[in-house]
Amino acid sequence: MNIRVLLTTSLGILSVAIPTFTGAQNPSTKYGFEINGGIREYGGDRGTRYFFARRPDYQAIGIAFSYNVNPSFDATVYGSSGTLGQRDFSKPRALGFTASITDLVIGLRYKFANNYIMSDQSKIRPYLQAGWGGMQSVSKILHNTDGYAENYQNNRTWFAAQWSAGVGVKFGLTDYLDMSLQSLYNYSFDDNYDGLPFSLSRVRLNALHDAFLYHSIGFTYNFGDNEGIYRFGRDKDEVPKEVIARVNLLSKRILFETASATIIPTSYTDIDSIVEILLDYPTLNALIEGHTDDVGDDAANMTLSQQRADAVKAYLVSKQIEDARLTSKGYGETQPIAKNDTEEGKALNRRVDLKLYYRK
Repeated sequence: MNIRVLLTTSLGILSVAIPTFTGAQNPSTKYGFEINGGIREYGGDRGTRYFFARRPDYQAIGIAFSYNVNPSFDATVYGSSGTLGQRDFSKPRALGFTASITDLVIGLRYKFANNYIMSDQSKIRPYLQAGWGGMQSVSKILHNTDGYAENYQNNRTWFAAQWSAGVGVKFGLTDYLDMSLQSLYNYSFDDNYDGLPFSLSRVRLNALHDAFLYHSIGFTYNFGDNEGIYRFGRDKDEVPKEVIARVNLLSKRILFETASATIIPTSYTDIDSIVEILLDYPTLNALIEGHTDDVGDDAANMTLSQQRADAVKAYLVSKQIEDARLTSKGYGETQPIAKNDTEEGKALNRRVDLKLYYRK
């Protein structure tokens, strides 16, 4: 894989994906599982090959698991496995090294789509990532170091600590699927997997250690209901039960025109009562959930439920409730509270729910 292949693949995926953006990871999902693949670029005693200074011939695949801690941070475990190397093809035997490197890192991801810098409903969500972990290298080294036979070959296996830092951006393809582009700098506390400075018995801790960049394209599946995930407080921080009961009752009275996201005028009195509650509790936040019955197309119902949740959010914002305190999410017909085989059951399933929480 080289830069042309990487860019062509990225642009191809984006050209298909961007017109179909329908959602983005938001406070309704707790976990993310990512599979990625890309290229590695070496930097060390043999020179630096970063940012496509040379044709990148070394590939890797990776995985990541993330936990949505709060709007600004994800905890993540990530790693990759693949090849890394540098060869001097002007020599008869291509002096240099090829290594198989596997790394595993525990870290944090800072998300710009956190309702402070960007909306958490944004389809394009950049982030910073950093972590600490370890790596294993299995190197095949060809060199002509003084004191050894010409073209001396050494196979070396080593374990070392490693830190990692980089940037990335996620593109929301659906409510549960993201595509990501990412570049990570990986710095190893090992100065010998590239064969320079050559040593059979020791690691030069005072030398510049070896490192590599990993540029990747990945896909993340988001899953898990994170209701209450932002609330880490003690019992005294619980939302008062009488407030929850009152909002639940009021939200059941929010009605819409048939097959429409237009709120029926008689519902505004009840929504205004919700506004008063949110004004009385300025640190309280709300997840606005839209739901439908099973009449009609599944995809159309998902879109309609999102539009209805968005309509309620827009009205609350128009009444001076800060946008950052509100999140809207449509669930379509996926979470019925009654059977859809009667008109009464369908009516119960055509609803908007408001879930209250404190965001720390």
